[in-house]
Amino acid sequence: MNIVRYTSKHKELANNFKCGNSVIDNFLHDGSALDENQGITYILLSDESDFIIGFYNIEVGRVDLLETVGEEKIYTPMGGSVNINYLAVHSNFQRVKIAEDGDKKIYLGDIILRDCEKKILKLRNEVGISFVTLYSTQEGYHLYHERNSYEEFEDDMSTFVQESDMSCHKLYKWVDDIIG
Repeated sequence: MNIVRYTSKHKELANNFKCGNSVIDNFLHDGSALDENQGITYILLSDESDFIIGFYNIEVGRVDLLETVGEEKIYTPMGGSVNINYLAVHSNFQRVKIAEDGDKKIYLGDIILRDCEKKILKLRNEVGISFVTLYSTQEGYHLYHERNSYEEFEDDMSTFVQESDMSCHKLYKWVDDIIG
């Protein structure tokens, strides 16, 4: 298995990707994953490079401190962020345990997330990043919050949220908390 940047040469493979969430599947199927204005997408390929096992998409953003003074909302920048727009594992590979580390079980989703976090650590030295942010579905919540120490956004934290993400869990992690 290897993780590579998603390009148009992988489009045919993308048509076979199904994670069980049509919005996430369609991001890969409809060509949005190739649009650099929507972030950069990386895919986990099978050993034969003939099947997409999983993928993630990241873009940059910012986290703001939200203060209310009277009736006015004031947004003060807290720091740059990398947002994980999508992270998914093909339905055939979900809940497939790769290893155990003491009491902790490691799944393919953890491996993909770890690669994503390593890329973010490299980016930090180039663009100045304080946070990793994401909007998790209920199905993915355990991957981020329970197994990988992502926290719920605090009440005074703000970032841009797309309408399709309004029902998701807003989570973050300090880049300093990523283990290098």
